[in-house]
Amino acid sequence: MIPVLNPSGVQEFLDMGVHGWALSRYSGCYTAFKVIAETADSSASVYVDPGRVQIILPTDFDMPAEGLNIRWPDDALAQEERLHRYKLYAALAYARANNLNRAVIDGPKRRFGIVTAGKSYLDVMQALEDLGIHEAYAREIGLSVYKVGMTWPLEREGIRRFAEGLEEVLVVEEKRALIENQLKEQLYNWRADVRPRVIGKFDEAGAWMLPSKGELTPGPVARVIAARIERFHTSPRIAERLRFLDIKDQALAA
Repeated sequence: MIPVLNPSGVQEFLDMGVHGWALSRYSGCYTAFKVIAETADSSASVYVDPGRVQIILPTDFDMPAEGLNIRWPDDALAQEERLHRYKLYAALAYARANNLNRAVIDGPKRRFGIVTAGKSYLDVMQALEDLGIHEAYAREIGLSVYKVGMTWPLEREGIRRFAEGLEEVLVVEEKRALIENQLKEQLYNWRADVRPRVIGKFDEAGAWMLPSKGELTPGPVARVIAARIERFHTSPRIAERLRFLDIKDQALAA
């Protein structure tokens, strides 16, 4: 029952750190922070302006008169009710108000969506660059990308708004299917004629695509994205880039 923030780099490590404190103070929840070696054991030029992160308090959440933080006396059952009835919904409202989850690439001709978070977001953006898919070209072929900053619990309104009108959503995430399973739950009760197909760890036939074992890198992610795009858009540019990636991989392997 702890909200989880997942930064994708050193700058977001700082920005989401500020949001983590504010989210915790607003909702009364402990807030978790995913820290991985690629972020913690690296360096970068960053903005440290104290005014860079503007905290927005939600206006669509009815805060109980007595607040959400623990108090004395406060028995276990009262704490549990407060958590499940109010605190998690306060955290979701904070994520929604501060745009922690957002579309980074979107356009009018929406067919194929990618949902990702943290380091996997950087892998996706590198994979798109390796495939020669810049933002304008992505919009042209109907590809959209949704970046999740708070990976649990997954905020419903934003992800449903992103998924609406898409034919297929590919979830790219490390290890187990945390976002993918939540997304399927959020979309389960949609009508079948508007609900997009959701794939990630496995494709629609049950074959592995992005396994939870080992490490995800841009190369395999690029090949999965290219294979899914090919189902609705044929591009000599992407095919040429895939050949280049294959040659590069063979050279590295040697």
